[in-house]
Amino acid sequence: MLRLVVRLEFLLKRLTGLAGWIGVIAMGLMVLLVFTNVVLRYGFGVGAVWAQELQWYLLSVMAMVGIAYAMRYDDHVRVDIFSQRYGRTGRLWLNLLTATVVALPCAVLIIHFGYPFAEGSFLRGERSPNSNGLPWRFIPKGLVVVGFAFVATQAVAEALASGRRLTFHYMHMLRS
Repeated sequence: MLRLVVRLEFLLKRLTGLAGWIGVIAMGLMVLLVFTNVVLRYGFGVGAVWAQELQWYLLSVMAMVGIAYAMRYDDHVRVDIFSQRYGRTGRLWLNLLTATVVALPCAVLIIHFGYPFAEGSFLRGERSPNSNGLPWRFIPKGLVVVGFAFVATQAVAEALASGRRLTFHYMHMLRS
């Protein structure tokens, strides 16, 4: 059973690692696009609405997949007032409860309500209101769903890791 938990935890963390790479690629593309837009606009007096909207799409990718990646490396904002008061075991319990009672249910709710929002945009063929804008308005809306699917994945990985560590802690206490 323990092997299964460890393998599942490893697989889920690899998925979150994939989210990080997607975010890195989006960031690199966005930096390149912003630089190009600035040079074209201020150097040559040429601007493109679609390029500005593409920046917004890339920012959506970075933000949505970056949440789960930040969770994986414990770089997210948390309420340290609680975690500082507890020892190692208390922090493990806090992480387990946060993952199962806060992060996972919130991610599932956002996925549940975000999917019809993105699907409706896709079915209506929603596009930019600007004449030269991008036609795929469902993409940034769909990224909310994808991003929180990664958050749910990471929340499960965090819960498994905390549960495994707590199990070892209490097994060690019983043997002592």
